[in-house]
Amino acid sequence: MSESTEPGGGDLAPDAPAVPIVAQRALAAPATVDRAARTVEVVWSTGARARNHVVGLGAITEELDMRPEAVRMAGLRSGRAPVLNTHRRGDARDVLGRVVAARLEGGRGYATLQFSTAADVEPVWQRVVDGTLRAVSVGYRVHRYEPVPDPVAGGTVHRAVDWEPFEISVVPVPIDPAAAVRGEGDQRTPATAYEPPLPNEEPRMPETMPVEPAAAPSAPPATSPQEPAVTTTPAPEPIRAAPPAADLDAVRAEAERAAIERLAAYDTVLAGARGLLAEDLLDGLRQTAIRDRIAPEVLRGRLWDAFTRGTPRPSIPARPETGPANDDPAVLIDAMAEALAARSMPGYQPQGSGRHAEFLGWRPSDMVGELLRARGERNVPRNPTLLAERAFHTTSDFPLLLSAAANKMLLAAYAPAAPSYRQIFLRRDFRDFKPHRHLRVGDFPTLLPLLENGEIQAGTMSESQEIVLLQTFARRIRVTRPMLVNDDLGAFTDFAAMIGRRVADFENATAYGLLNSTNGDGPTLTTGNTAVFATGAARANKASAGTVLDLPNPAAGRAAIMKQKTLDGLPIAVGSSMRLLVGPNQELAARQLTVSVGASQTSNVNIFAVFVQPLVEPLIQANRWYLFSDPVSAPVYVYGYLNGAEGPQVTTGPVSGVDGVEVSVIFDFGVGAIDWRGAWFNPGT
Repeated sequence: MSESTEPGGGDLAPDAPAVPIVAQRALAAPATVDRAARTVEVVWSTGARARNHVVGLGAITEELDMRPEAVRMAGLRSGRAPVLNTHRRGDARDVLGRVVAARLEGGRGYATLQFSTAADVEPVWQRVVDGTLRAVSVGYRVHRYEPVPDPVAGGTVHRAVDWEPFEISVVPVPIDPAAAVRGEGDQRTPATAYEPPLPNEEPRMPETMPVEPAAAPSAPPATSPQEPAVTTTPAPEPIRAAPPAADLDAVRAEAERAAIERLAAYDTVLAGARGLLAEDLLDGLRQTAIRDRIAPEVLRGRLWDAFTRGTPRPSIPARPETGPANDDPAVLIDAMAEALAARSMPGYQPQGSGRHAEFLGWRPSDMVGELLRARGERNVPRNPTLLAERAFHTTSDFPLLLSAAANKMLLAAYAPAAPSYRQIFLRRDFRDFKPHRHLRVGDFPTLLPLLENGEIQAGTMSESQEIVLLQTFARRIRVTRPMLVNDDLGAFTDFAAMIGRRVADFENATAYGLLNSTNGDGPTLTTGNTAVFATGAARANKASAGTVLDLPNPAAGRAAIMKQKTLDGLPIAVGSSMRLLVGPNQELAARQLTVSVGASQTSNVNIFAVFVQPLVEPLIQANRWYLFSDPVSAPVYVYGYLNGAEGPQVTTGPVSGVDGVEVSVIFDFGVGAIDWRGAWFNPGT
């Protein structure tokens, strides 16, 4: 299908003479435009093949089946299907109008689009009216593919045999070159095998010229061959040797018009291949097409052959016709971030649909260019230096890409770390950075009997005086313009990959640093102005002298914990299990003490194997050992994060005076002691 716009002379070929003045006409409005109703008829698809990326299938060659039984047309025919601006649907202003009619005919999809009278739609409508903007594209969902072999190019073509169009978009360049606004010449069928020449050539007549019906001559012609016949009585010559001069001029004009249309169709076909094949290859195919006067469909076939032969080409962008989801910048950022993480961290398991595989080999500058195109930028530069400059503009998505990639790498390293202190500390998150007080065991008043018709007695809750503070920890790294130009993000990826494990180690060290303070006695509590672990009546949760880790001593520690009282004078609940915390020096003794083995005598049964579990931590010094109750039942130490945001968070921001992005890791973490009743400490020998 040819475009009806006609460029002026001089654009036909590098060595073609100028087109005669009669062919240099201004752009005319498409014949199907109705200015009063603000409607226009378009061809929205011919089912042309194209590369696509489909979840579960990856990169495929896709072809749309245009048979009526294969296309679910209810959506387009409902009168509610939108006309969008380049498949965008993130804003109400992206809707330009609606599809008022749609049909399938002769392997093509036709539709009538009605444009809104809104002021922001008027510039687009005017471009359609004056013939400047003609390309359209369809958004659709595929319900079933049918893989079929490609006998010409080899491989497999995934034919969509059950699919559903749901919107039509006005676009600058379509994937399907025949998808366009309809003009008056779109449905002509030539009566003869006539090949129009280029504008400066003499027309080549068909081998058999059409002749007028022969009639028995009864008189000489009433007019000379050079003058048009004006009589109503036909008296033609039996066979004319040559057409009149006026007819030859008309044929020449038609030939010029057809040649210009053919060249315009070449440009439309080539525009759909921009970015898929190298520019010099496209220029060579164009020159060959002009020289051989091939049909646009033949040129399209040659482009497809070049594509499937593996000709060197730039990376394949997502196909717009698959719907806005694949071109959504947020989707691209997430897929690119997964690719950066997978490339930088061996063993990283990417999440999502698997689209990250498309970007595994991309340079960061290539990703910047793709994000600019997804935002609707025109004339995106190919030079990495220029792309690096664009990457650090305030409107760029590159900082978001860095932040997303860093978060993925950081959390992938942080989550499996699982610091050991969490097994004996109770988690209680913080609402803000104010000092937090926590309820202790027994702070809730004891229940009392309720007599018949009696009154429920009021009690009081004492607020703990122990304060736990939330602190902020942070580090940062800069990603600069030279790093991006040189395709060197090694420092950034190393930083993001390592910081997750480093934060987990820091978190563990902070917690055990508090527990090891004061030679293992822990921090000083406000209640009693004494450390967490102490001998005597004030605490009674520390051995008076260090002893070896053997069977009697953990029993003495457990008994001491069970003798502790709540504020109401009740025994504390130690929970169903306990943790025996030791350092490397006591690991063997701790594991022997808690291992479960068969015994022939009751005196040889290891009772601790049932409810005591060893916890070996290198940060526990010397021969110290601790016995901790279940932290949910009797918490001694607590930890938490701001608003439940576990782990470090990544933010990005500009660098003052420098072309670059600052990637910062912020970690809000608090740890403290709130009670002493649920644990026992033995300094060891």
